[in-house]
Amino acid sequence: MKKGVLTFLVAAVALSFSSLPVSALIITDSDFFSGTTHMVITFETDGMGNKLNIAEGQVQSMPSDEYAHYGFTFEPDICWVNDAGRAFDEAQVIGGSPEIGIPDGPDDFTINLSFPVRAFGFWVINNPVSEDEPYPYLTLQAYGDDGLIEEVIFEGDAIDGVTGGRAEYGFLGIASDKFITSIHVTKGAAMLDNFTYSPIPEPATFLLLGLGCLSLLRKRPA
Repeated sequence: MKKGVLTFLVAAVALSFSSLPVSALIITDSDFFSGTTHMVITFETDGMGNKLNIAEGQVQSMPSDEYAHYGFTFEPDICWVNDAGRAFDEAQVIGGSPEIGIPDGPDDFTINLSFPVRAFGFWVINNPVSEDEPYPYLTLQAYGDDGLIEEVIFEGDAIDGVTGGRAEYGFLGIASDKFITSIHVTKGAAMLDNFTYSPIPEPATFLLLGLGCLSLLRKRPA
């Protein structure tokens, strides 16, 4: 059981019985979404469900509205990428989505959501870069109608392990009691995969998720 899930369990139960809502929770495990209605975009197919065939080390341009009917668009345009690095390949397999991820292109982009979302996350593979780089850390910022809701950085408990002696991997996301309308991403040498998102409309849902995590705690070794 990861610390992030246990932290969520405590916060979820507290939220369910408190009149003071928690503004945001940091997600470091995809099990957060277990038992909820959610979408997972693996980026192995295009927006119409056709399998992408991108050779190792190559990229393919993606229209900004490619996944619009799934409820999100990119700004500006980005590219799908099949990273040629063995360490990245191994980390993608661990995350359950081999070969293709995003983005190749800008290291500063926004995902605009066309319907209300209360939680999202990504499987992340990251090569640490120099502090002198413009964006030395992968950072996710969740925005709502009133501005910034929460900001998280891929570090610490979010990192599950390392492949190839350098490529860090893990899950990172945000859950909020406010509607998330856009996600701002800044990154260095990082790839995102398995974009997972879900509306979480009621505090009772947090309680159910918390009980689910409690079940996981009983079933899994610490």
